[in-house]
Amino acid sequence: MPGNQPNVGWSDYLDDQAAHWSVRGEVGGPAAAIDGHATVGTAPAFGRMTKRRHVRYAEWTDATTFRKTRTIIYTPTAFAAISVGDTVSVPLQGVATSATYTLSALIPEKQPVPGPSRHLADT
Repeated sequence: MPGNQPNVGWSDYLDDQAAHWSVRGEVGGPAAAIDGHATVGTAPAFGRMTKRRHVRYAEWTDATTFRKTRTIIYTPTAFAAISVGDTVSVPLQGVATSATYTLSALIPEKQPVPGPSRHLADT
């Protein structure tokens, strides 16, 4: 029996400053109905994700096994529409049925903001 493997691809991501980016994420994943994804256009790639710079996520937890999964939320509107108690059906590897995961955390987008430069006048 083949395992359930995620399909990944590029999707359009709208950040909090209304700029469009291309982000590589799961296509047709557990939150496909609510994540606000769209096919990618000509937007540049978002770049490497770090602790200081990352896209917005929703974290889902299985109450029985305490397994967690994260899904990218591609638009601010979709992020605002998700609320506590929402559930997704997650296919498990090697099992014919899916497990129900409940929303456990909403992780907002993080992008560093450049500060003012400190150029002092020569005296």
